Amino acid sequence: MKVKNDLKKLNNLNTDQLVDNKLINKYNRLLKKATLMDDHKFRKVCESKDAIKEILQTILKDNKLEIVEVIKQSSEGEPVFHGVILDCKCRLKTREIVNIEVQVALDDDPVYRMRYNGSVLTVENSPKSSKFKYKNIPKIILIMFCEFDLFKKRKPIYEIVRYVKDTKVVSDDGVREIYVNLKAKSNDKKLKSLFKIMTTVNDVDEKTFPVLSKKKEEINDLYIGGDQNMSGVDLVMFKDGVKIGKKQGRQEGMLNLCIKMFKQKIINAIQAAKELGMTEQEFLSLANNS
Repeated sequence: MKVKNDLKKLNNLNTDQLVDNKLINKYNRLLKKATLMDDHKFRKVCESKDAIKEILQTILKDNKLEIVEVIKQSSEGEPVFHGVILDCKCRLKTREIVNIEVQVALDDDPVYRMRYNGSVLTVENSPKSSKFKYKNIPKIILIMFCEFDLFKKRKPIYEIVRYVKDTKVVSDDGVREIYVNLKAKSNDKKLKSLFKIMTTVNDVDEKTFPVLSKKKEEINDLYIGGDQNMSGVDLVMFKDGVKIGKKQGRQEGMLNLCIKMFKQKIINAIQAAKELGMTEQEFLSLANNS
């Protein structure tokens, strides 16, 4: 709990503090003690399509499941009201779109968050043409790993199913909604092993989860020595800095912030350009002339 609270404090630092190398190293030391349920570490797991495949095959109980594409920390929707940054988004061979989220605390409302994520994913990934048909909107699987028992029934897996009232008739709207309760004790050996990998700092199971175990070990090794080029830490610090810049409401301040973090090697030109709404070449030109 102390690690989580310290990470939360670092998230509230101001922009000048965020680019302080000593604090970057402190971030890394704290993340070294974090589990895969930490957003930063889980997003690095998402760099491995096969690691995510092992997770999904276990949760969905489908050993034939195949993933076409994995996108870590995907930004979905125009932030007119509230944009969405997903921990992990992937496409299956069946053309279904999967969103995996990790949630360590019972903040806000997880069920409504899943509803919102599913709605944004549906709109963003539906056909954009005059030939739009509702039957062509994507099928979606929403999965949330929780370090709390949301429904307090001690079950390891909760899947929401839509029924017609007073009947056993299922109304399938193309959305599967699944909550994984990491606090539960499972009789399924594979599920039990996955829970241990997700919630402990060092435990792995190379026999059952060879790719996920190897990826976890690689991630843990990255945080030894305070490497300042880690995408997980860099991206988190960048997003926090951008949040402060947006709050100030000055485009010039945003530009200066992005250039400063780019020169500190906390972000790359692609990330900066995306936040500023310009091309990579335009940003590099401004950065080189500053």
